[in-house]
Amino acid sequence: MSESRNSLRSIDPEAEFGLDVPEYFFYLLFQAVRRRDAAFERALGGLDLSLAQWRAISTIRRFESCAMSELAAFTAVDRTTLTRSVDQLVRRDLVARRTPETDRRQVRLSLTKAGQGLYARAVDQLLDFNRQALAGVPAERQRDISRGLAAVIRNLEPDEAMAEALIRFEPARLPGRRT
Repeated sequence: MSESRNSLRSIDPEAEFGLDVPEYFFYLLFQAVRRRDAAFERALGGLDLSLAQWRAISTIRRFESCAMSELAAFTAVDRTTLTRSVDQLVRRDLVARRTPETDRRQVRLSLTKAGQGLYARAVDQLLDFNRQALAGVPAERQRDISRGLAAVIRNLEPDEAMAEALIRFEPARLPGRRT
């Protein structure tokens, strides 16, 4: 085995995991998120929604009104996929685009009545998936893990205000936000 591959196969000093804890943490996080997303996307198929569309709808719902730049920041969906997803949601009359009188350069997105209804049906499925995924993990442990993930985001996001906006899922804290 090459030297670089050996360094990736460091062993946890307590011999609990096959990798050092930081590498193992991110490996498991990736595996958990990918599996949950795949299962949830299959369920969303019954509502004729993709995972990217769901992320757009749920973020727009959370913010009530948002710009594409905010949507991109909070959904972590690549711009091309996100633009295509929003265009499809607009064509289906689930999302409305409007241009504020105060700034004609900006476009705001909001859910239509049909979008609100679809969100309500999809969120029930999401909550079921989340409960299933977290079965057997005590609430206090979930809180501890959430605090740890918030710390990781703070460590990775160089803009402190953006890190806090992402962690709190609150658009008002997003730098440069215009309403």
